[in-house]
Amino acid sequence: MRLMKPGLRAWIFVLFGIVAIGGLVILNGFFQKQQNKIESTIDALTDIKELGSMAFLTPVDSIQARKLINRHQQSLGFVKITLTQTRLYSALILLGIILASSTIFVFFVLRLSRPLAELREATEQIRRGNFSVHLPETGIYEMRALKNSFNLMSYELEAVQKRLLVAEKEMIWKDLSRILAHEIKNPLTPIQLAIQRLEERLGTNPEGIKEILPPAIAIIQQEIENFRLLAQDFSNFAKISQPQKESFDPATAIREICKSYEADYKLVCNLPDGFLISFDRTHFYQVITNIIQNAIDASCHDAPIELSISKDRSFIIISIRDQGCGIENESIHRIFEPYYTNKTKGTGLGLALVKKLCDTNRAVIRVKSKPGEGSTFTLIIEEVKA
Repeated sequence: MRLMKPGLRAWIFVLFGIVAIGGLVILNGFFQKQQNKIESTIDALTDIKELGSMAFLTPVDSIQARKLINRHQQSLGFVKITLTQTRLYSALILLGIILASSTIFVFFVLRLSRPLAELREATEQIRRGNFSVHLPETGIYEMRALKNSFNLMSYELEAVQKRLLVAEKEMIWKDLSRILAHEIKNPLTPIQLAIQRLEERLGTNPEGIKEILPPAIAIIQQEIENFRLLAQDFSNFAKISQPQKESFDPATAIREICKSYEADYKLVCNLPDGFLISFDRTHFYQVITNIIQNAIDASCHDAPIELSISKDRSFIIISIRDQGCGIENESIHRIFEPYYTNKTKGTGLGLALVKKLCDTNRAVIRVKSKPGEGSTFTLIIEEVKA
């Protein structure tokens, strides 16, 4: 049978019991001595009482009576002094007991507060995600048991964290492999069909191969470009550098971006100058380009795309609005998720990249959309005072 070790409360009760019983024993011995002295005084008072019944017939009796009276007075004085000393000594003894008890209490409080402070700091480290923190298993029995339980929990959390990281990496690779397999299959199919047509014509009519060669080459070149864009999308999403922020006028930057689209698409711009934002220029280009491209993909060829800049208090509002098919309500909250797309072509990384770049530069991206009427993407960036 395993013996139970005494706990903290038991030790405190024992120590206080020892101090209290010791104090009572000391007080009892002290009061016993005082009682003996008082009893001898009472005997003297008894003698005086007996003296009251005596007849003072002789001078000897008178002398004896005076001696007894003097003894009585001395005894009364002694009793007063003894009582005063008793009160003083009692107060000193009680003060000593209080000081001893306080010392013991403070000792145990300090003994407990230090490990509790260590435990609090270790708990804070756990909250921050550092599961490798461990405590030395020292101190009283309860504290050692508590630290042991904490260390076991820390070991288990650390092991769970490692397993979760491994599982997360495996899941990411599985998802990435699935997406890549799906996206690579799309360009490969037209390339394969174009090569098959070339092979068939080469076998049946070698002279007529010149008729289908240019469109076949165009298809192959287009799908190779799709491969390049696919690789670029994955690369941009996986590797986002730390922003190198600088102050610039967003209207000027957006007008430069729009020059690449104005020949083929209808862009309506309302971009007043005079505002300044702090943003990484390369990231800003990627954000605006991806939103414009998303608007182009969602719109008809001749449908206008509106770009505007305004100010709301200390924030610059950049809006890009299209008149495309819009986004369904059940999909709008997922459009910034990686790999999510409703398009027949695309990786679903464009808007996810936009969200990630905005977060990196401390900007806010919002979207409003209505099916059949189009979508409006809004960038909210804090203004920089000139």
